Amino acid sequence: MNTKTKVGFIGLGAMGRGAVANLLAKGYDVVGCDVRADALDWLRAEGGTPASSLAEMAGQVHIVVCFVVNSQQTEAVLFGNGGLVGRLPAGAVFIACSTMDPGYVRALEGRLAQHSIALIDAPVTGGAIGAERGSLTIMGSGTREAFEVARPVLETFGAHVHYLGLAGSGAQMKVLNQLLCGVHLAAAGEALALAKRQGLPLDLTLEILCSGAAGSWMLADRGPRMIAGRFDHITSAVDIFVKDMSLVLDATRESRFPAALAHAAYLAFLGTAARGLGAQDDSAVTTHYEMTAGAS
Repeated sequence: MNTKTKVGFIGLGAMGRGAVANLLAKGYDVVGCDVRADALDWLRAEGGTPASSLAEMAGQVHIVVCFVVNSQQTEAVLFGNGGLVGRLPAGAVFIACSTMDPGYVRALEGRLAQHSIALIDAPVTGGAIGAERGSLTIMGSGTREAFEVARPVLETFGAHVHYLGLAGSGAQMKVLNQLLCGVHLAAAGEALALAKRQGLPLDLTLEILCSGAAGSWMLADRGPRMIAGRFDHITSAVDIFVKDMSLVLDATRESRFPAALAHAAYLAFLGTAARGLGAQDDSAVTTHYEMTAGAS
C-alpha cells in the first residue's frame, strides 16, 4: 500500500472516529471534515489533517469516505452550498457508509456519474466497537471497478467486506440488517422491562439470557445499559432507529410485505422518542415498555 495515500473523511462521530483511527494506523493520511470543532481537534491529535471546508478537502483527495447520519446530510455534503460536487477531481470515488433509502442511492449513482464521480454504496454494521476494532461488516455495491478502488480503504475498518452488485444493493441489505437489529433491540428492552416488573434480579437475568438460546448481540451489548437505566453514553441514538425502522417500513410497503414485528419495533422507538428521549442511547427503548406497563 502507498503509505502516502490521502483519504477524505466526513463525519467524525463515534463510528467515524473508529474508522479514521484504523485508516491512520494502517498508513493512510486522513483529511477530515466535521461541523464540530472538538472532532477536528481530535483528528489533529490523532495525526490526521483537519479541513476547514469540504472544498479544502476536495482539492487533496481522490477517495472520500462519508459517515454522516442520513440521505439529507449526504445530499448536503455533495450538492449543498460548498459541497463536493464540482470540486472533487474527475474519477474520484465517494464511499457512502450511511444507512439510506435504496431508491435514493440508485438515483445518486447516476447523478454523481454526470460529474465523473463514482459512488460506492457501503453501509456498515457492527457499531462503534466494530469501527474501533476494525471488525465492521460492510455491504458494498456500485461498479466493480470503483469497488476495487474502494476495497483497500474499506478493509482498514471492515473485517467482512462484501460486494453485492449494483448500487443500492448495499442499502437494501442494510435495511434487512436494521429490521433484525431493531426487532432484537426492542425485544431485549421488552424482556428486561418485564423482568424488572416481576422483581427478578436483573444482573442475573441478563447473565442467564445471554448464556442461552435467548441471547443476541443486541441483548448483550445494550442490556447492561437497560439495567442501569443510564442512557447518556450514546453509541447510537433512539432517533437513529426511528429513522432506520422508517426505511424498513418503506421497504415493506413497496414490496407489499407484511412485517408485523418491524412495525411493533418502530412504534417502540417512536414512543420512546415521543417521551423526549430521542437523543438518548437507543437502549432507552426499554423505558417504552416500562412506561406502557405503568412501571416506575
